Amino acid sequence: MILLLATLSLAPWWSAYGDKQLDALVERALAANLDVKSAEARIRESRALAGESRSKLLPAINLTSNAGRLRGGFQQGVARIPTMPGAAQSGSFVAPFDTAIYQGSLDMRWELDFWGANRAGRDAALADTVSSTEMREDMALIVSAEVVRAYVELRGLGERIAITERSRDAQKELLDLTTSRADAGLSSQLDVERQRALLENTEASLPPLEAERSIRRHHLAVLLGDRTAPITIGDGALTAPALPAALDSELLKRRPDVRAAEVRINAAMLRLKQARTDLFPKIALSGLMGRQSTSLGGLSLGGGNFFNLAPQLQLPIFSGGRIRQQIAAQDARVEQARLEYQKEVLAAFEEAANALAGYQRQQERAQKLTAATESAARSLALSRELATAGLGDFLTVLDAQRTLLDAEFQKSAAATSALVESVTLHKALAGGWK
Repeated sequence: MILLLATLSLAPWWSAYGDKQLDALVERALAANLDVKSAEARIRESRALAGESRSKLLPAINLTSNAGRLRGGFQQGVARIPTMPGAAQSGSFVAPFDTAIYQGSLDMRWELDFWGANRAGRDAALADTVSSTEMREDMALIVSAEVVRAYVELRGLGERIAITERSRDAQKELLDLTTSRADAGLSSQLDVERQRALLENTEASLPPLEAERSIRRHHLAVLLGDRTAPITIGDGALTAPALPAALDSELLKRRPDVRAAEVRINAAMLRLKQARTDLFPKIALSGLMGRQSTSLGGLSLGGGNFFNLAPQLQLPIFSGGRIRQQIAAQDARVEQARLEYQKEVLAAFEEAANALAGYQRQQERAQKLTAATESAARSLALSRELATAGLGDFLTVLDAQRTLLDAEFQKSAAATSALVESVTLHKALAGGWK
């Protein structure tokens, strides 16, 4: 008999980022997300089917009652006492030409599970329940990762919008200064137009960023299961989780989808066992007992009692190869389950390895861009001082402005990408590596 393994609840791995608003969003999503609720409904379905399979190990008993009225000649006045199929003859009694017939009976059938077919079917259904539970955990992991990813990207977009707005304000100040210098004859109108063009390009980059931020908000609302749900963004810096030392195969086995694939192998093998028992004889016990009378009061008397108890033996003699083909089909399903498990493991390793490499490279890139941003800021400050003093070319200021904006943008994008890769790594390793 298969053991129902306890499924570990999803650990709050998202708390490693140190954002209380993010924690609240993930908890709301896990409670209200429609995909998670659908997975929970599939668990209830599989549990019900497991209960149905379990019932086949027990006898089935049915109560039947009927009432009728006979009118006619002698043949119509003969009431027959029902018997089990295959009985040699049935009893009868002569009723009046116009009379009522009342009958109540219990019939029973119980298939004796000598070869373990019903037990194998029950255990396979229990394995399906375990698999459904694991897939619910996998869906919870996917939803939590999607929420964290969308939140990280939303915060990254907010940061890049703030960078653009700061750059726009600085460019406006420089445009005012350049215009004043041009009016005083200390600068050319060409410098004014160049600065104005740079400012307008910077302002033109804001609407796409705002649109992208709206898209991320809408995606978060869908994950929360409520398009009108309020979304609050934290203002503190997100903590970048430390990298794992190496990928361990035991970490990959913690993944719910890998565990579910392993359970499906067990379920397929149990159904193969169940299919093989069709080659053996089946033995069942059947019985019937009841009372029949021409009046309701007569049902309490002993004259109308009837009963029957008989064993039944069913042995397949010729099925045209149907049973063996069913066994072959189920054997192929076992092989499919094994291959699916191997594929799940390989896909898990690929996802984790790619995320680990991406996380490392993006962190290194963010560090380099931090230094580049600091240099670009110093370069802009120096070029503005020289241009204001009339010792430098205004084109140098424009170029320094563009360089700083691009460096800040890339730094923010790299930091966001690194956090997104860390989310993917958490998902690939079933919520963490500690």
